Amino acid sequence: PQGAQTVVTALSTVYVTQVPLNPPVPDYLGYSIFTILCCCLPLGIAGLIYSISTRDANNQGQRELAERSSCTAWILNSIGLAIGIAVTIAWIAII
Repeated sequence: PQGAQTVVTALSTVYVTQVPLNPPVPDYLGYSIFTILCCCLPLGIAGLIYSISTRDANNQGQRELAERSSCTAWILNSIGLAIGIAVTIAWIAII
């Protein structure tokens, strides 16, 4: 055919790098370990999972996910600490 044109498509590669958050969102990892060892094992383990999730989100630069996971870890650990204190007080009162 007369006037036919050849179309050339060039593909380019885009690399997306994720930068760790600065400053990072607190992950409450130490609080989670304390809750596991001293207060309430199940809530401490759940808090530890969210603490690790916070740390991963911090390293991947995902602030919103890091803040959600951090808040959940803090809440779980605080409830675990309150349960641990209540059980300790009840145990002392019984003995």
